[in-house]
Amino acid sequence: MSAARLGLDALAVGLALSLNRWVRILTNPIAARLYERFPAGALVAVALALAVLSTAAYALPGWLAVFLGARLVWGLSWSLLRLGSLLSAIEGAAGHAGKALGEMRAVYGLGFVAGALYAPFAVESWGWEMACVAAAALTLGLGLPPVLLVRRWRRGMEFPGADADRVSIWHPRLAAVFAVAALQYSLYSGLLAVAGGLRVAELFPQGGALLAVLVPATIIAAAFVLTQRLSQVLWTPVAGRLADRALPATFVGATVAAVAAMSGLALVRDATAFVAFGALAFFAGITSIVAVELALAHRSTDADRPRVLAAYNSWADIGAAAGALGGGAFALAGTDVAIMAGAAIAALTIPLWRFGSGAGLMRGGPSFT
Repeated sequence: MSAARLGLDALAVGLALSLNRWVRILTNPIAARLYERFPAGALVAVALALAVLSTAAYALPGWLAVFLGARLVWGLSWSLLRLGSLLSAIEGAAGHAGKALGEMRAVYGLGFVAGALYAPFAVESWGWEMACVAAAALTLGLGLPPVLLVRRWRRGMEFPGADADRVSIWHPRLAAVFAVAALQYSLYSGLLAVAGGLRVAELFPQGGALLAVLVPATIIAAAFVLTQRLSQVLWTPVAGRLADRALPATFVGATVAAVAAMSGLALVRDATAFVAFGALAFFAGITSIVAVELALAHRSTDADRPRVLAAYNSWADIGAAAGALGGGAFALAGTDVAIMAGAAIAALTIPLWRFGSGAGLMRGGPSFT
């Protein structure tokens, strides 16, 4: 509906929605260089300013070039905010980085939920232009207090002997961990959501019984997607604590649970069981993602961390962008085929993790086996 109001066809909508993710492949390394050279608090303030400006620019949808340009600016803003959040969680955690990473993700999850609730209400009540202007104002109002809180944050930007300790982001073991991240995001931010939604339409075209109550297919699909959001908000702090206590066991256990859950999704025909298996898949998936982030925190030094985490973000963005496309492509052979392909991809991350977790990644770098 909003696309029609904006005068955008399906191709333009797809481009607009994916452009900021693809541009982050370029802006993530730029963000890393900036965090290595400039005060971190100032960069967070710049990110907020870019977010406000790009959101306000959406109020000019008739100018497609402005609209797409705003998506590009938002991509840079997100690169700065995301990398800054990871750095602050890890470097201020005092030995509890998993817990801090989980709590950070929970805050992001709340933002995603709030945005999903705000958008339809605001567009229907105020129209697209005012909804965008109000969103920009909310971004400024809600973002300013955190920016003021971190305004004095300065990372150490000169590290004695840093060049000697630097590790290549293409080191085979580090690249294996990045590949795990790409596969995770392709599954839990792409393939599973797309294939799961298509499978709901295939299995329950006339609706189904959810907790013994007959509901339409749209409610079943909404419940399935809701479990993904709940995993981000409610479970990530717990996942972080589990990773702090037993990192390898948390990753492997969560991945095995995700494989089992996706296998169940491909086999069940009951709506309640389908949503339950979907919840298990999303909760297990986010747990394994937090474990990978903690592993990279363990494997990076203060000097390397912006570069390593920016590379991680780029691999994750590539995976997420490719995952939705892959979900649709696999579904052409059947939605059960797509979901079982997801289970196979999840299983593949375990040997990649085992290889990436070996010793010898960088001088003095701990193993997380």
